[in-house]
Amino acid sequence: MADIILNSWFLWAPIALFLLFRDTWRRYVSTYFISVKKYILLEVKIPRDVAKSPQAMESIFAGIHGAARKGNVIDRYWDGWVTPWFSLEIVGDETGIHFYIWTLEFFKRMFEAQIYAQYPSSEVKIVEDYTKNLPQVLPNKDWKLWGSEFVLTKPDAYPIRTYEDFALEDISSKEEERKIDPLASLFEFLGQFRVGEKMWIQMLVRAADDKWKKEGEALAAKLIGKKMSGKTPLLTQLVDVIHDTLKEILGITATDKQQKRDSDQFRVMNLSPGERTTVEAIERNITKIGFEVCIRWIYLARRDVFNFLAVPAIYGIFKQFSSQSLNGFKSNGKITTSIDYFFKKTREARRQSRLFKAYKLRSVFLPPYKRRSKPFVLSSSELATVYHFPGMVVAAPTTPRIEAKRGAPPPNLPI
Repeated sequence: MADIILNSWFLWAPIALFLLFRDTWRRYVSTYFISVKKYILLEVKIPRDVAKSPQAMESIFAGIHGAARKGNVIDRYWDGWVTPWFSLEIVGDETGIHFYIWTLEFFKRMFEAQIYAQYPSSEVKIVEDYTKNLPQVLPNKDWKLWGSEFVLTKPDAYPIRTYEDFALEDISSKEEERKIDPLASLFEFLGQFRVGEKMWIQMLVRAADDKWKKEGEALAAKLIGKKMSGKTPLLTQLVDVIHDTLKEILGITATDKQQKRDSDQFRVMNLSPGERTTVEAIERNITKIGFEVCIRWIYLARRDVFNFLAVPAIYGIFKQFSSQSLNGFKSNGKITTSIDYFFKKTREARRQSRLFKAYKLRSVFLPPYKRRSKPFVLSSSELATVYHFPGMVVAAPTTPRIEAKRGAPPPNLPI
């Protein structure tokens, strides 16, 4: 067998070399394409008296979904085009809580328009990248860090608990005090940091295609025992035609079809309440637009104030989005900075340094972190649940607010 493979090198070697060259070239031109682009960091502050639910954030995400463009073959393999992605970030430190959006400078006006449309009195401005205020290599003798990435516990089509599930009643209620903000506990936690403590939470996002929706439809059909229609091989189609013809001759087609309809109806009618709720949640979730997401977090602190309690605290906060019958978040074991066995300190330091570098580069969808990270798909309502600006119901004193509203100049102002 080895001799046959070696003697037929002229058949497989060109294909292997072509694939290797294609992937290497694609990586090279994509890296160059990204390196020549200019990225900016926007900080968002909102006024104190804004009573908005996460539904406003969902509208913003719907607006930016249109930025997705995969490009044609020439764009991808000659110009190095990559589908744009954004980074939604929440930072807590001794100065309070800050909301950032990292994006290409090209999309600045798009984000401003979407944010001002939902939060007319907000303030959006370009700021310096806060990651540059720390040493470029961490951990070191002064700073210690811990972090991880989250992944879903079940397939993407299963939804997490969304902001609709947290509401005591209809989310459109005018009684702001009767609403529950799913991020209230996170804001309270981030507002208690001492000098030298920092928590960085990063959600890397890009528009997803419809593949996850089709997988959701197949999953819902499987749960109710319904057979999904799809492409059938030609031979199978031929056998089915012969089979149906024979059944027509024997006069049993109508009876079989009626029995099948009765059987399908029986399965649907006899779903348990939990199964019915699960199917309804999946079908409702896949009607929304989807985003590929990677959620990454890092807790940094000077060694004299480092408090490991922040690690289980952040896991507990994200645990509230979980449901036993639906979906939830768990730590990605390949990314977490915790090591159990063998050369523990050395391997932990290497993982911590790698995670810190990935965070600063906002890298996940392309090498070198594509293979390590595991992005998943969230619907617009799920994404708005885990990232939104706080409403009046959030009373944490360190929540970012602006005292004055933006307003247009009077029309009769002399120029």
